[in-house]
Amino acid sequence: MLAIWIYWSPSPWRLLESQFMIWRGYFRPTAGLFFLPLYEVFGLNPVGYHAILLVLLLVGAYQMYRLSRALGSGEAASAMVALIACYHGGLSNLYYNSVFVFDVLCGIFFFAALAYYARIRSSGRLLSGGQTVVFLALFLCALNSKEMGAALPAVLLAYEWLFYGSPWKKFAGWLRGQGRVIFWAGMLDLVFIYGKRFGQYGLMKETAYTPVISWERFLDFQERYIGDIFYHLPRFGWIATLIVWAAVTYLAWRGKNRVLRFCWWYIVLTPLPLAFLIGRDQACLYVTLAGWAVLAGTLFASWLPTLARVVAAEPTFRGMEIGRVRVLVATAVMIAMALASWSYKRTDIEPGNLTIAPLTAEVLAQFRAVKPQVRPGSKVVFLEDPFNSFDMAMIAELWFGDRRTRVRLNQKTPLPDGEIAAADAVFTWKDGKLIRVK
Repeated sequence: MLAIWIYWSPSPWRLLESQFMIWRGYFRPTAGLFFLPLYEVFGLNPVGYHAILLVLLLVGAYQMYRLSRALGSGEAASAMVALIACYHGGLSNLYYNSVFVFDVLCGIFFFAALAYYARIRSSGRLLSGGQTVVFLALFLCALNSKEMGAALPAVLLAYEWLFYGSPWKKFAGWLRGQGRVIFWAGMLDLVFIYGKRFGQYGLMKETAYTPVISWERFLDFQERYIGDIFYHLPRFGWIATLIVWAAVTYLAWRGKNRVLRFCWWYIVLTPLPLAFLIGRDQACLYVTLAGWAVLAGTLFASWLPTLARVVAAEPTFRGMEIGRVRVLVATAVMIAMALASWSYKRTDIEPGNLTIAPLTAEVLAQFRAVKPQVRPGSKVVFLEDPFNSFDMAMIAELWFGDRRTRVRLNQKTPLPDGEIAAADAVFTWKDGKLIRVK
């Protein structure tokens, strides 16, 4: 409700200008392009929001596949990446709570921008002026979706270093060439960060979004991060966390596979915007998931020939071409993984849907039953409501659908009798029922 109300309450023009005036620190304006059109079509019926969220997650899976291919991974590795993206149990609330559309949109544009950049560079070309504009537009959309997008310039530097050599040896020439794209991305990033810190609506003015640089915050995040990426493993201490990172580092750097090394940098750099905030986990890791998925897909593809040879040695498969055995093994592994994910989903998503906000669902059911209406521009008072917050005001204003109508909550901020008497409409909540008093 808060997300819809934040974008609906100002004028549509404010939403349009907020896409470009990033120095003012508007709250994730790209998501407004998700919430407002759906509000106009579906109102406060959550079904449409969930349906479109699933479509966006499908787009995100495709963008992860494209990113894997742009980095040079083969079909088997990229197919595994897409399969992991379709459902990851450690990020389960991403799939049933539509407020995490911020993370989904940020991921889509982040993956699209990086894949676009890598595809052009892998062809041996530099980005042209027009292509740079397209890339920066995708990057801007990622930034406007969520703060995780700010890691992209650092990821690009890692990509350039690993795939095309250190840019620092001939820095001036590099900056005139491909470096100009990263330079302008960095400038855009700095303006964005300035807006979040000093802008009129900057999130970093709020405690929950203010990073605290401390070992305790960092370790807490790492335990959440690794636990969720490995499908909700129980939280463990710093020794186990170090062991996991040591294993991942060994697998990424033991050979000369540039994709694996890039994935290591990706999973180190992309979570940095979260690493010193309180309690960030699960769906907040969606941007980072792409690096883990490509890492897993690349390792799977590298181990596939060995698995195929082991299977081909079995009597049942003797005489079969090794290529066909490899396809059978890859298919079997992916089917098994899909079935395991489906089973995991049923134990997590289906119960989760029913426990997001049962009180909000109850209140919406009453609004649908009573169908209250008021004149445009009315002053509305709720004497009592079931929330200990301003939720009822947001729900009522969205229900009435008129920006000039204002709702006051007597329970939250007690009102004088004269103001209540002067109200155009008065409601209350009693025994689970919405009642109109005036």
